Amino acid sequence: MGAASGFTLAAAMAALFAQKAVFAYCVTAIVLTLAALATRLASLARNDRIRHKSTLQTAIGVNHPKVRQVSQGFTVRSFNTEEFFHGQSPETMSRVRVSFLLLAFVAPMIVLAVGSFTASFAILAFAFAIQYAGLVLERWYFLAQSNHPQNLYYQNKA
Repeated sequence: MGAASGFTLAAAMAALFAQKAVFAYCVTAIVLTLAALATRLASLARNDRIRHKSTLQTAIGVNHPKVRQVSQGFTVRSFNTEEFFHGQSPETMSRVRVSFLLLAFVAPMIVLAVGSFTASFAILAFAFAIQYAGLVLERWYFLAQSNHPQNLYYQNKA
């Protein structure tokens, strides 16, 4: 993903400083973005099928087979309830997933294809800007998607 966004930015810079290289940078950026999309889709598919090793028992270090939370254990919000869970609905997470796939991968490839023929700095800079925004969303999703052991215990507030 870093190489893809780097070449997208290089294509925009080439529009300013090396017009003859724009097409080559655009094609390379598209190929790298396509490769990044394929690997990210593969990792998303893997993560959807993965069986997590963390359970409520491992989160609190108890080996009893039947553990259930009956109280949050705090009268007010705590660090654990605020920092280890994003608090977003499954619908929001799904929208973020679709958004980052479109912004980080699909839209930049389309804009790069247009920019490869126009050699317009504005168009290619726009491709980089939308790709960057998509990559920021992708990183947030990556971190929010994690299954932190603290999260198992504290996300279900009584």
